[in-house]
Amino acid sequence: MFISIDPETKTASIQEPEVLTAFHIESPELNEDVVASIIGNGAEAAEDAHVLVNFEWITRNVEGKVSSNWKKDFSEMVQYATSKGWVNESETHLKAHFKID
Repeated sequence: MFISIDPETKTASIQEPEVLTAFHIESPELNEDVVASIIGNGAEAAEDAHVLVNFEWITRNVEGKVSSNWKKDFSEMVQYATSKGWVNESETHLKAHFKID
């Protein structure tokens, strides 16, 4: 799963929501503050080319695009991410890195 950023239209969308083995941002804009602003909904710039993305924003943006098992699988992804330190302290945001080709 990844977030696609279009800086021209200032929109963010989730792509490949069923792929829960990775989570990143693909964007021509690499400024964390700008990308967090485009995602909105409580997204926060983080250090070292990362953005913290609200779980609720993620789940809301995959509605109708995923299987009935998705929420359980996403919860398992979050548990794994938590064990790696990729979830904020209040456990509301998941850390996404910029994928740079």
